Amino acid sequence: MTSTVAKQAGNYREKRAGKWAWHLLALLFIAWVFSITTNFSLNDPDLWWHLKTGQVTLETHSLPSRDVFSYTTPHLTTAQKQGLRAHWLGQVIFYLAYRVGGYEGVGVFRGLLIVLPMLAIYIWLVKRGAMPWMAIGTISFGALMLALELFYSFERPQGISFLLSLLAIMLLEEMRRGKKKKLMAALLVLLMVFWANAHAGFIVGAVIIILYILGEAATLGWNRLKGARVRPDYLFFGGALLALIATGLNPDGYTLSSGYLYGLASGFVRDIHHMVGSRTGTGWVARVVLEYRPLTYFYSQLFYRWLMFYWVFTGALIVLLLTKYWIRKKIDLTEFFTVCFISFFANYYARGLMFSIIIMTFYYGKSILELGIFEGVRPVPRNTGAKGGARGGQREGPGGPRLAPSFFAVIVIVLAIWFGLYASQSYAWALKPGMTKQWVSPWYPIRADKFLKQNDIKPPMYNFYTWGGFLIWDLYPKYKVFVDGRALSNSVDRTADAILKSYPGWQQELDAYDINFILVPVVFRESGYIIPISVSLINDPQWKLVFIGDNSAIFVRNRAENADIIKKYSLDKKNVLREIVNVENILIYGDPSDPIYNINKADAMSALGYGEQARLIYRMYPDWVRKRFSTLFGYYSLKVATRPGA
Repeated sequence: MTSTVAKQAGNYREKRAGKWAWHLLALLFIAWVFSITTNFSLNDPDLWWHLKTGQVTLETHSLPSRDVFSYTTPHLTTAQKQGLRAHWLGQVIFYLAYRVGGYEGVGVFRGLLIVLPMLAIYIWLVKRGAMPWMAIGTISFGALMLALELFYSFERPQGISFLLSLLAIMLLEEMRRGKKKKLMAALLVLLMVFWANAHAGFIVGAVIIILYILGEAATLGWNRLKGARVRPDYLFFGGALLALIATGLNPDGYTLSSGYLYGLASGFVRDIHHMVGSRTGTGWVARVVLEYRPLTYFYSQLFYRWLMFYWVFTGALIVLLLTKYWIRKKIDLTEFFTVCFISFFANYYARGLMFSIIIMTFYYGKSILELGIFEGVRPVPRNTGAKGGARGGQREGPGGPRLAPSFFAVIVIVLAIWFGLYASQSYAWALKPGMTKQWVSPWYPIRADKFLKQNDIKPPMYNFYTWGGFLIWDLYPKYKVFVDGRALSNSVDRTADAILKSYPGWQQELDAYDINFILVPVVFRESGYIIPISVSLINDPQWKLVFIGDNSAIFVRNRAENADIIKKYSLDKKNVLREIVNVENILIYGDPSDPIYNINKADAMSALGYGEQARLIYRMYPDWVRKRFSTLFGYYSLKVATRPGA
């Protein structure tokens, strides 16, 4: 008897030591993923105005109620003021991260927002009986996808929303199945109050809560129709409703959530009317800013081929859910509603992709767990009549335990293919632990800003939309911007876009605002297209080029007050074309076969007089040249730039 007890104790210690070894491996994996995130510079263009707003909020002890960063914003409407205050707590948190650790502090906080959801999923799965190796495998695809492809999305308050959406779902799951329902309900209420002040993404959380309420109500109604004597879970419904009510505890009350919900719903209805994804009839921002586009646009137009692996992962989850429902002979309507909503949201509206990867990973692990991979549990088929073992008598239908490893294998296979064919080649340098040497992305006008500070060129300036936030952070209050990512005025946004793309009347718009200098890139970093205004100004005698470099150009108006600057720094405008070639070469180094980069490089070379070299490039992409893909932006302006006398 004693030897048997000793043997059991030894097995228990061995088993426990094995578990801790797996836990250590999980921590090492998460630490490695975190180290990947610190290899990337700060890249999101909206980070910067969020940082500056957080700074101003702390220093003035008041919430934003007017636009102090731009000189073009007209009188703000109530809705616009609400938009300025919608992220106040998240902005303060990000600025505090900067104040504590500088840019490195922001980068570390970004990394934490990426890995914390995956760590939470790992803990949630293991606590419910999942084998640690299964939990590690489940989170691996989502963790690496976020760290390698979508790291920049976590550089602003929306990153807080991605984490909180997962925590909200975990609390809701505990409320409908767990024992500590009162505590979970109280935590959900507190979470929604915090979220409603940290970022407007709390609207997603509110929709998820509504879906859980509807799903549980539909399940209750269906069971009653079948004759089952079931009672409503008043703690669940009451707690969920209180959490919804708590979202009104923010500076703008319920008008903020109703305004965002109305905007999303009306935009969706317009797109249905004009065919989904066309964005016809919507505002300028919804049509131009990339995060408002559907995922199909990124795949077909910007060649984000890695999205196919996300779609495979999503498809595998749908199959996994349907398989689980078939085996159990029962559909979890709450879960199904939520997965369908998140999947549609991500594919329709690119910002939803980060929500989706995190939430889909959670449901994938949860479903594999429910199919039968438990530690120390032997699932029992329904038709045996035997009593269940540990963890309350888990029962699975025939095939559950055998199918679960198959669905787990899908993650491993998808991850291996994606990593082998794409990620290992594209991000070989980023897979090594360490900190980036340059936290501010070189795609921002760092040297151009320094040039402005040193030479005190008088405002007003016209600036590139995507750079507006960085200019606010780096140059305010000395300079105010023409336009920035807050997109407070649709008319100003349209005007800025018309100037940038040299639409008819763009010179008159510059005159109307009495613009004294222009700060723009020469190439769109996202697509490789040439910036039209950068080449339109080549043949315009009203403007002189005084700075060029690092994909940045500064033109000043040719008038007396700028005479000293022009005399000291005036450059040959053909340097713009040379800079275009340099930038396209950088992009081509990352993706040598991209037709857009190569064709736009050839356009600039042709304008410089290297016609034969340009024709060699054109011959490599005959189909693209016939479609004249590059005419969308810079080609016609280049034709103007090469006229006699240019």
